[in-house]
Amino acid sequence: MLTRIRNLFRSQLLAAVIILFFSTLTFAANAKNIVLMIGDGMGPAHIYVAWLYSTRQLSRDFAMTEIMNKGRTAYMYNDGLDGTVTESAEAATQMATGVEVHVNAIGVGPDGRILKTILELARDKGKATGLVTTSGITDATPAAFAAHVDNRSKEDVIAQQLLNSGVNILFGGNKLFFLPETEKGRRKDGRNLVSEAKKSGYVVVETAEQMKNASGARILGLFSDDNMLFEIDRKGSREPSLAEMTSKALEVLEKSNDGFFLMVEGGRIDHAAHHNDSITTITDTIAFDEAVKVAYEFQKKNPDTLLIITADHETGALAILPDSPTALRTRHRIAWGDKSHSGAPLFLWGIGPGSELINGWKHNTELFGIMKDAYGF
Repeated sequence: MLTRIRNLFRSQLLAAVIILFFSTLTFAANAKNIVLMIGDGMGPAHIYVAWLYSTRQLSRDFAMTEIMNKGRTAYMYNDGLDGTVTESAEAATQMATGVEVHVNAIGVGPDGRILKTILELARDKGKATGLVTTSGITDATPAAFAAHVDNRSKEDVIAQQLLNSGVNILFGGNKLFFLPETEKGRRKDGRNLVSEAKKSGYVVVETAEQMKNASGARILGLFSDDNMLFEIDRKGSREPSLAEMTSKALEVLEKSNDGFFLMVEGGRIDHAAHHNDSITTITDTIAFDEAVKVAYEFQKKNPDTLLIITADHETGALAILPDSPTALRTRHRIAWGDKSHSGAPLFLWGIGPGSELINGWKHNTELFGIMKDAYGF
């Protein structure tokens, strides 16, 4: 009888341990929120040269490298159906949907079918959503998470689809694609999407001050007719920084009881690199890191948040070389191999629930599965 009781006790204890173990695994794997941050065109060398300047000239710590040290890091390649060198639409769509696509495709598969994005999956589960960029909000990277067109150039269609998608936060430039030609915009259909957005419940803001004071669950921020300013040119303007936009987006989205999905893009790193403009590339990368710092501080206070940082592709074939072949190598010069994209692999790193899947050698389509699994979808 005593042996039977002991065996029963051991069985119950083992069952309790197993239940506790798997419930802990489930808790650890599920993220309430995901913040995905994409430095457009930001290859490993871009990060390194910005880190050098930030830490050694500005005496400023780098949030991206701190997260690398404390979180998980992988190396990511990003080829698509058309070759090993990708562009933003193809790369962002592959990250957002997990499907390899053709260049210039926005949320559309190679067979023409509409692909469900991670943002749309999150929205359908009741989560709040947001898209933030320093380029145009209708540009390739933000568009790939909430629009579906066969070519990224259809920005007037993308503008309409972004509003129809119900994304809570839309911050960026390209206001002209929301206005008709009669109002000096670029829409040929005569529609004023700014007015339509207001009628559908969006608070529309156009300056940093208006954004700061805005309230409500849905905000459309159109801070420039075209791309927003490079960080080096922003001082004295009325445009918010990427860090300020990120902070406001988090302020609004964290009010959702069901959590949120937020994509933040440092869009103008790519543009500066296309021009082989070294200092502008550095300052926009540092501005991106300032936004990463905002998101990281949020993640530390909200550990049920998965924070991921990566890039869509490398731009400029950037290299860091000694000042001269005979120099003491205490100074460096930046060399550019091209003014286009390169096929260089990228860093992918993150911290928070689900980040344990970020390791090794990844294709950018695998990012979709990492995020989906982190949510527990």
